[in-house]
Amino acid sequence: MQYTIPNLLTALEEGTFSFAYGISPYLFAVLVVLIVVGVWLTYLKTTRPLSPAWKSFFVATRSSVLIILLFCLLRPVITTLQVSPQETYLGVLIDDSQSMSIADLDGGQSRQQLVEEQFFDDGLLDDLGSSFQIRIFRFDKDTQRFAGVDGLTEAGTASSIDQALGYVDDQLNGLPLGGLVLISDGADNSEIDPVIKAQEFGNRQIPIFTVGVGQEDIPQDIGIVDVSAAKTVLEGSVFDVQVALNHQGYQGQEVELSIMDGETVVESDVVILGAEGVSRYFELELTPERQELITYDLQVELQSGEIIEQNNHYSFLVDNTEKQALDVLYIEGHPRNEYKFIRRALEDDNSLRLATYLQTGPEKYYRQGIESPTELSSGFPEDRESLYQYEAIILGDIEKNFFNADQLQMLEDFVAERGGGFLMSGMVDEEFVGTPIADILPITLVEENFLQPHLRGGIRRGGHATGELFYPRLTNNGEFSPLMRLAGDDSSNRALWGALPQLQGVYVSGRIKPGATVLLEHPLLNYQAQALPLIASQRYGSGRSMSVTTASTWRWQMMLPSEDQSHETIWRQLLRWLSVSAPERISIDFDREFYNVGDEVSVTTTVLNDEYEPDNDATLWMQTTDPLDQITDTPMEWDIEEDGVYRASFTVQEEGVFSLLVDVASAAGNASADSSEKRAAFVVTPSLREYTNAEMDSGLLARIADASGGGYFNLSDSAGLTDAIEFTPNTYSREVQFDLWDQPWLLALLILIMCIDWIARRMRGLS
Repeated sequence: MQYTIPNLLTALEEGTFSFAYGISPYLFAVLVVLIVVGVWLTYLKTTRPLSPAWKSFFVATRSSVLIILLFCLLRPVITTLQVSPQETYLGVLIDDSQSMSIADLDGGQSRQQLVEEQFFDDGLLDDLGSSFQIRIFRFDKDTQRFAGVDGLTEAGTASSIDQALGYVDDQLNGLPLGGLVLISDGADNSEIDPVIKAQEFGNRQIPIFTVGVGQEDIPQDIGIVDVSAAKTVLEGSVFDVQVALNHQGYQGQEVELSIMDGETVVESDVVILGAEGVSRYFELELTPERQELITYDLQVELQSGEIIEQNNHYSFLVDNTEKQALDVLYIEGHPRNEYKFIRRALEDDNSLRLATYLQTGPEKYYRQGIESPTELSSGFPEDRESLYQYEAIILGDIEKNFFNADQLQMLEDFVAERGGGFLMSGMVDEEFVGTPIADILPITLVEENFLQPHLRGGIRRGGHATGELFYPRLTNNGEFSPLMRLAGDDSSNRALWGALPQLQGVYVSGRIKPGATVLLEHPLLNYQAQALPLIASQRYGSGRSMSVTTASTWRWQMMLPSEDQSHETIWRQLLRWLSVSAPERISIDFDREFYNVGDEVSVTTTVLNDEYEPDNDATLWMQTTDPLDQITDTPMEWDIEEDGVYRASFTVQEEGVFSLLVDVASAAGNASADSSEKRAAFVVTPSLREYTNAEMDSGLLARIADASGGGYFNLSDSAGLTDAIEFTPNTYSREVQFDLWDQPWLLALLILIMCIDWIARRMRGLS
């Protein structure tokens, strides 16, 4: 309930009216009746004849005069509770976050400007100071006490009303706190409900008076609410940037969405905004053009009439620095064109190292791309430690008897537990049916005898359907997958695929497994009412697997001009996708997608030993380099609840790129040089939080006031704030009485009635 200075009407309603001399209001009512009866008796006979209406009029006026005189003589009073002047404290909390800088009020004033005008310039704080000892605080995500208007900066990157209430409670604990005044737009983004804290104040009879600032509905605004992009990419990779836009007042409007690298536009698109108040996602494709940490600026074209400009741009970081090549092991059963052209496709790709083991004849093998004389010297790795050094494995037309049972199981563990990538290319030996290889693949394996006659023959050429030339067909998933991209633009991508030469031969597998995705398929041949898949992928355990059921992708290079890079692009994208998901010995993760000045950054490092099992006995140091090139060393502590996980945190105070170097000393003491440290980076950007859902939340402010026993005011009605606080009961209120007999309005009423009576009597010729 909102209280104000009591008056006669509210006192009668609330039962706080009485007479100082002890006369009961009921006795006063009896006396009033007697006065009316007595006056009426005196008008039974008059010197001049009067109509009943005039008699009633004169009885009313004379009775009113006598009743008012009796009312004053009995000394009427109102009993109420009032704060003791200057004996109690009042905390004033002023929102100082960035949303208070929004100029959505009359005359183009910002929210903070109007607060300063009414509370500081117009003397509202001085009025409060006449009854309370004032303590003023500014708050955003933190709270500080300040003395004057110069302490307000509108720079806070988050709002936390709960934290502000808790801070003031701690600071003024022990003082006679009579109430709090909370001045805010209510755009709280702390994810902690402040009403709970307000109820605690209410239980202690400390009312909170909330003052709402700003518009409850912002009529025109477009804002970026979320951005998702790859933080780390390999050289030349194409990746998607997903942007979520929300808006008010621009439904169906075309706006330009651009990605800037400094002053250069590197990608842009014109998008159409959807329904108001609903976030809609848009995608832009991006390929970093230089090998370094790149901070991109995402911009939404500013529209006429937009109130909030700050949420039209957002910065994000992409790590395109030179990285150690990902290791891919390729086991091939015999020399063939596909093998030769896959190797050629990866020759100039510094992000991948292809180590191949080619069977050239009975018991004859040829190694290429090896880093040391011992690599693959014994053939396929015989232990997990050797196999797990690779990020991906390709099997090409190799027979099942090349592997022993332990090696087949190691392959499954490599994908499911190590998190590596696996690709089977070409024809699959049907002896793999029922082995771990069949489990890993995204397609089911079917023995040739169970196939229809026209589907038999594998990928061998011949006079049957499986050996004929055909143009492969992109599926819907494949058309929009970054793995199948030959150009950033959809129409250009389709045109380039349409220009590729025909393939020849397909290996017929069974149906696609649940959860697998087909990217490329045969345009004509079907198995059990499902088009034959040419390229399919799936998640398997912690890793990824893929099947390429043709051995003729080399035609995409051989049948095109030498400068055409389509074949190279596709194979590089496939193998990067398979390799990049494999976890490294040291991995660094951050607790959030983006950070703003003043945020706490929580860093998590996961350390694996040589067998890629969690290492709980390592010693970690984290070196942080801020945008000012200041270096800080911090130890990382093992999280006892998670194996191999180490944590550290720090607060960022500057905008820009922060670089991290985590150094690991394993207790085993046998870690290789390339697995003893890890680098990462993140960017601190201007905040979007304060400009998302930035309209005034009067509902939250009203709930805070109600829960504490205070009242809610709009800023335009804040003139009544002083009286409401003064006469709202609190722990330190005292009972006071207000006399009514000497009220000016009562004397004016008495004189008015007497004048009316005199004039009327003169008009009727009465003495």
